Amino acid sequence: MVRSGGLAEKNRRLAEYLSEDFRPMKYQGNYNYCCTGGGGAMPMGGEVKKHRLKGGKVKADQIRDTGAKVIFVPCHNCIDQIRDLSKEYDLGIRAIHFKEAIGECMEIPEEMIPREDEE
Repeated sequence: MVRSGGLAEKNRRLAEYLSEDFRPMKYQGNYNYCCTGGGGAMPMGGEVKKHRLKGGKVKADQIRDTGAKVIFVPCHNCIDQIRDLSKEYDLGIRAIHFKEAIGECMEIPEEMIPREDEE
């Protein structure tokens, strides 16, 4: 989605805006490594999962090299794969969608917060 969809630069700018300590990966955009979770591989278990996790080691190493603790991930398949890679390779990261980060940064005016007696 990012490499072939032209979203790399837009995602990078959004990540920089949402980050207090943005740490870019060594290879970015069209040159970034695939997590190996796409193409329908995520829901497959057994031997496919073993290969998926082994193939994703290069992505795990790339993530580890940044030293980041929170990783922005734009694709649902990728987020599941990166969470699996974090467990497999003990990355100690939190992989989140941009929408989660935006939601965490939002400040809701007091008058827009529903009161319990209005539910």
